[in-house]
Amino acid sequence: MKYMHKAIWQSDGNLVIRGNTRALLFRALEDVKAQLAQRPEADQQLARTLAALQDVLGKFDGKLPSATELLGDPAKERVARNLLVG
Repeated sequence: MKYMHKAIWQSDGNLVIRGNTRALLFRALEDVKAQLAQRPEADQQLARTLAALQDVLGKFDGKLPSATELLGDPAKERVARNLLVG
């Protein structure tokens, strides 16, 4: 997995989310919304929660990277790990 910045709690209670961690949050939100849209029996409470979260976060500035771009290719990582072991 690629290096991810940690979210930082400030003394006033605010949460600072930097760089690729912010992009990962937006990517997760988009992926959950897409999965929810595919289900006809979708949980309305979850849909309301996601909509509220989207309102609070606003829009992602720029092109949203894919999960593979953010986290790395799991197949390549597995091969690299196996090469290190053997």
